[in-house]
Amino acid sequence: MFREDPQNSSVQNMDSITIDMVLEIQKDLDPYDIVSLVFLLYEIPDTALQRLIVYQKVSKDHEYDSMNLLHQWASHAQLRPTWKYEFLESLCICRLYNVIRKLGFDVPTVKQRYQPNNITFSTHVNPIKKVLYNLCENTTSEVMFKLKKTLLSYGIDTSDHESCELIILELICRKFIVFQDFSRNTTPVKVDTQKLCQILDHFPVFASYVAHLKELEDKFNGQHNSTSVNVSTSTPIKTAEENYEFKDNKVGESSFEEVYELLNQMNLEDIPSNLKADNVLLNKDAYIIKNPKSVGVCCIINQEIFNPSKENITKNIYINLPTRSGSTQDQIALESTMSALNFEVRVGKNLNHIEVFNFIKDVIKYKVREDHSVFMLCILSHGIRGHVYAADSVKVKIEDIQILLDSDIAKNLYGKPKVLILQACQVDEEPYKDGGLVADGPSPNYFMRKSDFLIYWATSPEFKAFRHEEKGSIFIQFLCSALKEKAQKEHVYDIFTKVNNIVTKICAKVKKLQVPIFESTLRKKLFLHIPSQ
Repeated sequence: MFREDPQNSSVQNMDSITIDMVLEIQKDLDPYDIVSLVFLLYEIPDTALQRLIVYQKVSKDHEYDSMNLLHQWASHAQLRPTWKYEFLESLCICRLYNVIRKLGFDVPTVKQRYQPNNITFSTHVNPIKKVLYNLCENTTSEVMFKLKKTLLSYGIDTSDHESCELIILELICRKFIVFQDFSRNTTPVKVDTQKLCQILDHFPVFASYVAHLKELEDKFNGQHNSTSVNVSTSTPIKTAEENYEFKDNKVGESSFEEVYELLNQMNLEDIPSNLKADNVLLNKDAYIIKNPKSVGVCCIINQEIFNPSKENITKNIYINLPTRSGSTQDQIALESTMSALNFEVRVGKNLNHIEVFNFIKDVIKYKVREDHSVFMLCILSHGIRGHVYAADSVKVKIEDIQILLDSDIAKNLYGKPKVLILQACQVDEEPYKDGGLVADGPSPNYFMRKSDFLIYWATSPEFKAFRHEEKGSIFIQFLCSALKEKAQKEHVYDIFTKVNNIVTKICAKVKKLQVPIFESTLRKKLFLHIPSQ
């Protein structure tokens, strides 16, 4: 075993830990502490998982004290001479110092003995479990959401698990993580954390834990037949998130305050007083608006939170996309603007690469009607040249979306204008390449061969698109403002040209390089509203 003989321990008063005392202590612990202790103490992961799943449900009804999970463990574990030491060390790892005092122990002595800040040092609790527990302790709700999405791409559904400990137990039960619980006198098994580490490698916040797991795996596998394994390291626990970011894809607070002040004061040019339009002109020179009360459908795909996926992990593609804080403000602005223009708005959020296409298919099959005149698709995401990223960090080629919108599924869109609004970077892929990622996007001379398309990128190839983390992106916010002001009178070419001008000027003013670009195969002028007389 990797633990020491209890007779050599310097910790005193072990007699204060009794079965009855464990039952009494459990009453003072909150549900989260119970989950943590069960995770560390239970020898059989299937038993721990099953009981915690039930506990997760009943704890909401304030009936959890009747389960007595710790008392059940102690009743079984008391046959081992070390069970009291396992319990005390677990309390120390969980930093339950009030409980340790209640048991009559000197907290500094216990802390010195079990060194809870030394992540792989352990005497009675399996050090791999200890690392995994600390990983769970430092997992935010956002990171756990991403991890669940990643595991789903492996066919492992952990959506009902409300704590990271349950997710880890699920992986242990599925042999996704393999290690021996050394409190049981069983034949040693080979430790295997490789599949878990491959996933965690794509989460920079877990970098230190990956290093610890690999270190422990090497140590245990190197001493496979040993009866004593002492694992200790002085490497501290890292809790600070080390997010990879597209540099300069966000604008600083002070510069953006000035941008938004300009937005509030903006006048996109006076509308000529002699501008006249009627339905006859619209019919001859522009796409027809069949039903002014229901102009068309606007799809919004808001990719705000990104997770690695099996597709990238198995291909050894490392791309860590930061959360696009502020994107919800763009979504809200688009919803408000397009609804005001009599579009039916449909929103999809944080969709993986398969869900992106399924979402668009469902909308064009079941929501687009014969009397609709325009289809608009707005995608808010990270991007590279000719591509946007789905929420599972897989590239989606814009040309593939075009093909879908020109397919037999989209028969209600034949001959109708299709507008794609893309808030995403268009930088070359090379700056973000890692682990053998190769470019497969369109060339700089990308040409839209399909008819009736208007594709409007937030920025030109080789440039980045900027976003404020609270107020949204420069491009979408100015675009929505311009549409609200001008759509009653002007066609989209003129509106987009004005947006290009103002966004380019504003970005130059705050010393950011962003130049929107639209590419068109439209055959007529496109109005989003029948022009007023």
